[in-house]
Amino acid sequence: MSVLADNPLLVLFLVVGLGGALGRVRVRGVGLGPAAALFVGLAFSAVDADLANVPSIVPTLGLGLFIYTVGLASGPSFIAGFRGGGARIVVASGVLLALIAGVVVAVIEVLGLDDGARAGLFAGSQTNTPALQASITALADEIASGAVTDPVVGYSIAYPFGVLAMITAAGLSLRRASRKPAAEGGMSDGTTGSAATSATVEVTRADLPTLGELRHWEGELLAFSRVEHQGEVDLATNDVRLEPGDLCTVIGSAQAVAHFTDWIGRPSDRHLALDRNKLDFRRIAVSNRELAGVRLGDLDVEGRFGATVTRVRRGDVDLVADPTIVLRLGDRLRVVGPSDRMGDMAKLFGDSDRGLGEVDAMGFALGLAIGLAIGAITVPIPGGGELALGIGGGPLIAGLVLGTVSRIGPVTWQIPHAANLALRQLGILMFLGGVGVNSGATFADSVGTGTGAKLALGALIVTVITAASAGLLMRWLNPDGVEAAGQLSGFQTQPAVLAFAMERANGDERVDQGYALLFPLGIVVKLILVQFLI
Repeated sequence: MSVLADNPLLVLFLVVGLGGALGRVRVRGVGLGPAAALFVGLAFSAVDADLANVPSIVPTLGLGLFIYTVGLASGPSFIAGFRGGGARIVVASGVLLALIAGVVVAVIEVLGLDDGARAGLFAGSQTNTPALQASITALADEIASGAVTDPVVGYSIAYPFGVLAMITAAGLSLRRASRKPAAEGGMSDGTTGSAATSATVEVTRADLPTLGELRHWEGELLAFSRVEHQGEVDLATNDVRLEPGDLCTVIGSAQAVAHFTDWIGRPSDRHLALDRNKLDFRRIAVSNRELAGVRLGDLDVEGRFGATVTRVRRGDVDLVADPTIVLRLGDRLRVVGPSDRMGDMAKLFGDSDRGLGEVDAMGFALGLAIGLAIGAITVPIPGGGELALGIGGGPLIAGLVLGTVSRIGPVTWQIPHAANLALRQLGILMFLGGVGVNSGATFADSVGTGTGAKLALGALIVTVITAASAGLLMRWLNPDGVEAAGQLSGFQTQPAVLAFAMERANGDERVDQGYALLFPLGIVVKLILVQFLI
């Protein structure tokens, strides 16, 4: 053990590695995910208190990386969702969180516990790591002297309750959705869209408008790739007018494609993509930093290359391409066009595997520095004390704004999707693993005492109230049970609930949309509330 005690970073990465393995274990689709690193870290230093010496800057850096990259990824979707009618849900969720904080105060008063237990119970029941960090920072002197309970104790006890309760609420929301399916659709600014499928249709309707006019048919977003007219397969450009007997490949959500097929004609067994005499197709990755934040329509792919973009693969979801969609680094475009122009289009978009893994160091560092500066701003609280967004709030605000802006002159704020995910995962594992290692001895001393039992009872009460009230709120405000399940996971700021909802909803993008809307709110509001609780 002396080797480990003398090498805190070795301990940290052992904890992270074992936590990663444990986090992969799933029971009925539910796993601990990154939070497993916290529990492994607690176990390490509970066995040997000498291991609790990970430098405090390490988990702080990890949390900063996690929060900032979440902000960069969530910014465009959050703004679009807020503008697209989500303001009511955002405001109501903020009010509910304040009421839940009041419930925590009442429960702690009845149980006779201190400020550290109160902060830990709130952060754990809401499964919110920035709130935990804020409480540890604010109570550092009291924790060191033993005057208050380490918030990690309450957090660790309440965390599993918080996950399981909200998973139950999300599951009930999805069951509601299965009884009353909602229409598919994306956000209005094109930053997200409907999951795409394709079909070949035979046209029987006459006097049709152009394909450009049919892109937004009856409120549904569609794309077109190829048209066969009198035996000749050509590109489905915006000015084409379909005629009876033509074949056309249409791309859109499954529901939209089915409705459009019934309206315009009938399904065809032909697969026009197999005819590659004149046209070819290819996936091209967006790695050119100059295109970050650029609208697809502004590139005039059809006019410049005689080609069309039919789909945009973002993460693991295929979205229907639309001229208004805003490109992000890491997007993969499905391009249909002449074979001899594919190289020119690849050059425009970048299409570099190396570029997809690189980060603009200047933009990333400056953006995170801006976030840290915002977090350091303190505001006096009436009655004494100060309020600050800290490491858990400042980088999130900066990330949301800069992720939406994407690029200013030579500075690229946005980073490729794959790089974002890697930094995000590393950051949260460093934070949770470091906090766990440094708190295990205190946790072991408290968990089997009357304090631990009271915290478990308090966690049960608070998490049941949280899940029930949030579930009822989303049921009242959102008729779409699938999106509401995502909003519940965002309200709880809990990736495990998101993973559960995504799995049960078969990867429906509405879950991600709901999560992106409420996750930033949950982070900031909980971070502020925990400081009032202290």
